[in-house]
Amino acid sequence: MVVTSYNYARFLGECLDACLGQTTPPDEIVVVDDGSTDDTWEILSGYMARHPQVRGIRRINGGMCASMNTGIEAATGDVVLLLDADDLPAKTRVERVVAALQRPVEGRTAGWVHHPLRRFSESHDDLGPTPHYHASPEGWFGPQVLATAHSPVATMTSGLAFRRELLEMIGPIADDRSLAQDMQYWAAAALLSPVAWIGEPLGRYRVHGVSDSVGGMLSSLPKVQITRRRVELIDAWLRKLLERLRPEVASQWRALDEQPGYNWLRFLEGWLAGSGRDFGLLMKVLRHPETRRAPLQQRVYLYSSTCLPQSWFTAFSRFVFGASPLKAFVRRSLGRG
Repeated sequence: MVVTSYNYARFLGECLDACLGQTTPPDEIVVVDDGSTDDTWEILSGYMARHPQVRGIRRINGGMCASMNTGIEAATGDVVLLLDADDLPAKTRVERVVAALQRPVEGRTAGWVHHPLRRFSESHDDLGPTPHYHASPEGWFGPQVLATAHSPVATMTSGLAFRRELLEMIGPIADDRSLAQDMQYWAAAALLSPVAWIGEPLGRYRVHGVSDSVGGMLSSLPKVQITRRRVELIDAWLRKLLERLRPEVASQWRALDEQPGYNWLRFLEGWLAGSGRDFGLLMKVLRHPETRRAPLQQRVYLYSSTCLPQSWFTAFSRFVFGASPLKAFVRRSLGRG
């Protein structure tokens, strides 16, 4: 297991206790302290002294992607489970992940596996599962990702696990501070290997004040700008990955201005910045075949931008993409956990 932590001393002990309490004990628990200024290293040192399988690495602060690269490089196991230090793995997580990687997926060996997480906060114990998939997120998605420049997998970091050989093939992920590691792995791994899916939540995802998930990633202009920059950086990194590992298909990767998701971010950024609705750009998104095939919830969200006032739309975005007791209630009422 590879755990990354930055100023999460208040959560680290509970996280490590959950890792040590697995029904199938992990061979090693590599914890990367990304230059924390709280008591992270002191707490981690205590666990290392008591538990030989816990290995701590202290590095200069470089961001979550740089920390993940450090942890993966240090890990020695054949299967690597990722975990953020503020999240909690279910006690059967290692056991279930290893079992899932042993069964064939569409007649092939899966190089990675993912599972949902159940969201919670200090004030609410159950904010529902994340993510929700409208189609089975298991299989060989390489051709689909190549055709759409979009991965059907959208599982948070603490719900991802990989065979070591796949991580070595991918290599270090881009480590710009604005990037998230999970977004890079979704596409890179899907381009290279089938993925297995475990439908049961095998961990708890903490929602708190410094999490990007609060209110959703597209609920304000700064968040939209950060997300657009992330898409640009990840797109450039994926192009280099394809040129290195699959040069025969690299030319098929779409230009950014041909990707409806990126054009949607451009539309949102302009609208929220006060430039008004660019209906030409919006129609390019809404008329795209991928938009027309999208799940109903996504289409309702996109089309609502044509008629809702901006303040109503941003409130709707917070509801659709954020985590709240109301959203959890609605999802349970619809039978979605």
